[in-house]
Amino acid sequence: MVHPALRVRRDLGFTLAEMLVVVALIAIGSAVAIPLTMQTVKRAKTDSALTVIQTFIDAAHDRAVAERRNFQLTFVPPNKLRVSRIEVPSGLLTVVDEAQLEAGQEFYKFSAIPDTPDAFGATSAYTFTGPQPVMFTSDGSLIDSAGDVTNGSIFIGKPGQPDTARAVTIFGVTGVLRGWKWRGGSWLE
Repeated sequence: MVHPALRVRRDLGFTLAEMLVVVALIAIGSAVAIPLTMQTVKRAKTDSALTVIQTFIDAAHDRAVAERRNFQLTFVPPNKLRVSRIEVPSGLLTVVDEAQLEAGQEFYKFSAIPDTPDAFGATSAYTFTGPQPVMFTSDGSLIDSAGDVTNGSIFIGKPGQPDTARAVTIFGVTGVLRGWKWRGGSWLE
């Protein structure tokens, strides 16, 4: 008689067929998850560039109000944004901050994608309703080089990849910003 502790149990472990089923399920799950993950990462990087622009412009607006000075916005192609303080009384510019878009994002307007719902008549990557340069004033409004209140749109994206289209609109009277994301058929705020 064999001692019970020494008996080999046949029900321990997995069969080869069970292992193959598990491996197949993992492979199918990975085949679905990897493209979705890559799309999510791409979308997150694009949204990050939108956040950079909104934060940067909003900070320029806030500084103009806080310091009681005009702050000029300059868009340097392909992907740099500069804010300069306009010194009084000389009118000279002092660069106070710069930001660069990352992950291949550029100031770019896709010709096949319509203007945002704010519809300021955008025809290029950055379009304002008056002549450039534009600046925030001490009361928080956005004005053009003629001193008139102006509205504007700034578009970004990766050339050749319309799903990366993003936009920021600025309402000149208040300096309020709105961020927009292109979702294939329409702009979403």
